[in-house]
Amino acid sequence: MPLINNKQIALDSGQVTLDQWLVERLRDKLAKTSLLAGRLRRPILLYKKTMEESEQSAEEEIATVSKDFIIVQVITYGGFISPSFQQQYVFTPDKFASWVMHRSRELVMQCLENIEELSQ
Repeated sequence: MPLINNKQIALDSGQVTLDQWLVERLRDKLAKTSLLAGRLRRPILLYKKTMEESEQSAEEEIATVSKDFIIVQVITYGGFISPSFQQQYVFTPDKFASWVMHRSRELVMQCLENIEELSQ
């Protein structure tokens, strides 16, 4: 039984290391993407996530990189609903990387994939 616990502990610490590596990689990529957004003078999309959808309306969370900040907005639109911002968060690249990792590794991977597409 202790052997299983030791293996579990080893897996957990390995997972933490992988998460830390992903956060550092994302921070590095965000810093470079932020510079690119400044040169282009337009925001760059990190991810777009549909949170709720019906036949005529939708609510989406959209994250973009600007020159100095990452902006996450929750937008509702469609049907008889005029487009409106429900929530808005503004992060530095360092804070965003930690925040998004706590939310979902899937979102981290989507951010990295979208950033990688820029360089192709």
